Amino acid sequence: MADLKSYQAAAIHRRHEHFAFLGGVAVGKTFTGVHFALECMELEPELTGMIGANNHDQLSQVSMREMIYWLDEYGYDYVIDQRPPNQPKKFKTYKNIISVRTKKNPKIWTHAFTRIMSAPNPLRGTEFSWYWLDETRDTPENTHDVIMSRMRESMHFRRGLITSTTNGEDWCYKRFVQCRHGQSLYGSMHVPTIESVRRGIISMDYYQTLRETYSELMAMQELDALHVNVRGGRAYYSFGPWNEKAVAPWGARYPVKTHPLIVGCDFNYAPAPCVWMIGQVGGAEGKQIHWFGEISASETSTEAMTMMLVDRYPGFHYRIFGDSSGNRGTTSNAGRHDYAQMAEVLYAARAQFTIDADQANPRVKYRVENMNRLAKNAVGETHMTYDPIACPHFHSDVKIVGWKPLPFARTERLDNMGDLNRTHASDGAGYAAFKLFPPAYHTFLPGSIPSPLVTETGGHI
Repeated sequence: MADLKSYQAAAIHRRHEHFAFLGGVAVGKTFTGVHFALECMELEPELTGMIGANNHDQLSQVSMREMIYWLDEYGYDYVIDQRPPNQPKKFKTYKNIISVRTKKNPKIWTHAFTRIMSAPNPLRGTEFSWYWLDETRDTPENTHDVIMSRMRESMHFRRGLITSTTNGEDWCYKRFVQCRHGQSLYGSMHVPTIESVRRGIISMDYYQTLRETYSELMAMQELDALHVNVRGGRAYYSFGPWNEKAVAPWGARYPVKTHPLIVGCDFNYAPAPCVWMIGQVGGAEGKQIHWFGEISASETSTEAMTMMLVDRYPGFHYRIFGDSSGNRGTTSNAGRHDYAQMAEVLYAARAQFTIDADQANPRVKYRVENMNRLAKNAVGETHMTYDPIACPHFHSDVKIVGWKPLPFARTERLDNMGDLNRTHASDGAGYAAFKLFPPAYHTFLPGSIPSPLVTETGGHI
């Protein structure tokens, strides 16, 4: 089998019945989970396991993808969603079950349920002896409660492993990290991404590139494996005096007609104002965005807002980004959705324009974190600036807007602190920024599937 790093082996061969391997990007969490599952299958092939992940994409594209890779690499026979050949029927249905012929006893096929852990309902009616959960940030605590209650198949073999990035002081932190010292039920370990550099899994250059793609606070969570509360204060925590610039980084005080005008739209119903952000992309490599101003009005229509845009900034090529609701709803009584109203006005003005109407809205937390990353990343680079005098709504948003405390794992909502003028400018800027400068997604398979296989090299946990 592949060489396990010392911390990966420690996560698999620990004394605790339930263990959390909490690590940064590219430390081999999924790789470790796969080998934990294979060990359980070989140790107790007559018993059943459960493999779960926080959502369908994680389960199908990451967890099970890596599981299948290593089954093929090691030459295992396996089937998914079907009864193994020439075997008596053990389950009513084999849907969402992976069956593997063990190496130690080729006559035995061992089985594991595969489930999505965003809710406990898929676990009803199952019994198993071991489990591996890959990424639990969107998994509710009561789902893990149900998992433990379903470990009733055997009294002599009960093992569970969670492989995940940290997620503030969530239930996983309280259950696995804050547990009483010396007990053997719950345990945990934290491995930062720098360890994968020390062990030869990734290069230092790649590690530095990773740090550039996170805000400082998010890097502490995603790379340093620390428990930080990213929703405990200001939503736009990375913004500061370094973003407040009357002049764009490339020297322009006003938008220039040689470049498209970026329009970030947020559509609202009265009495909330309608606020559109006005900016341009520039810099040596086109990696900077500067907001020169904003257009705002209350008790108005989308058509009137578009006329204001053309009047104030005539002769530009308008690149319009905004809430996807603008492609299916209307904030006025015009009978046409907002983007159609904008297009009619711009056609009438004979303006050049594009409207990004097809992309769905990102989750709020991803949009806000992308803004924080652009405001100041973990290596101190700033890619977004704004004129605080010309953008008063936006300036107030980044100073005031926070998060509402919500009890459910997959829910997030910005808190305007009771001020109906808040969140709209930053929402509009966030929609545009997410589509112009989307975040990098760090599903790191090359690090957990080393080729060629690397051996243990120094380091200390």
